Amino acid sequence: MNFLRYVFAGAGVCGALSAATPLLAVSPDVNALLPWKDTYMESSTWGLLENKSHIRNDGTPAQIGLVDSSGRVRLADTGQYSPTVAWDSLYMALNTHSSLLPQQLDQQAMALGIPLMQSGKWGFGAVVGAGYSGNSPYNQGQAVYGLADLTAQYQFNRHDSMVMTLNYNGNRSILPDIPLPGAEYIHQTRRFTLGVGTYEYLDYKPIKRLDIQLMYFPTDTGRATVDYRLFHWMHLYGLFASQSWAFHVDYYSPDQRLFFNMCRVEAGVNLITCRDFSFRIGGGYAFNQAFSQGYQSINETPVGQIANAPYISLAAKFRF
Repeated sequence: MNFLRYVFAGAGVCGALSAATPLLAVSPDVNALLPWKDTYMESSTWGLLENKSHIRNDGTPAQIGLVDSSGRVRLADTGQYSPTVAWDSLYMALNTHSSLLPQQLDQQAMALGIPLMQSGKWGFGAVVGAGYSGNSPYNQGQAVYGLADLTAQYQFNRHDSMVMTLNYNGNRSILPDIPLPGAEYIHQTRRFTLGVGTYEYLDYKPIKRLDIQLMYFPTDTGRATVDYRLFHWMHLYGLFASQSWAFHVDYYSPDQRLFFNMCRVEAGVNLITCRDFSFRIGGGYAFNQAFSQGYQSINETPVGQIANAPYISLAAKFRF
């Protein structure tokens, strides 16, 4: 029943959980379906603090601080694939008094994943969950949304598979509240993984110490990372990332949301202090920090833009 590993690889988020680069939030509906080994809890937290900047539209001071934590807990030990609760929590402080933007933004989600069955070369899994995304935690009914996934995978041979999904996400930047189908062809070997379809993903290890990952999910996330193992306890990394979030704002109409897009380049070092704990420190430069308003991210109206700024970044990952 190894199809969930291919779902994970095809989703292009395995770099986010790697010891080298816990870079982006892991969607709980994906995290809830990951296989377990010999642990019962896994957690990854990262954050950044930008240098003081300003909003270009009105000159008001602003400074972005961000903390993102994701993880999962095994509910029962039923083997490699067990019932699992996964979560993700984002807090973003804008540190501004501008009338254009709220002072903070929050996003939390939780999901339950259940491996359903395997029949021959077919495997099936399901997820149900819910989340909140807004600027006034739990005081906005329109900011609460649902999550659900049905996943089926067919294993052609040792290296090739096809993943088919039906995904519901009430906070999706495009077509929220509408279940969308997806399909992904996965080719995986010891040093090379390629996913082509609804999203694009590449993980290539040209030499033993070097790992290169590329991922693109339309309208939402793009990432390129390079990880080099200098010593067994120290990795050097570099990355480019672009990510978008959607939030409900309490003074917007219910059918309007605030979208935020951030691009950044970053480099640093990851210290693996023991098998179950790693710590990362880095620095980077954030740019294209744009806010817009609308129902979907394809027809939004610009609201404000925070000027480019350098930042420091810290992250930690543990499991037990």
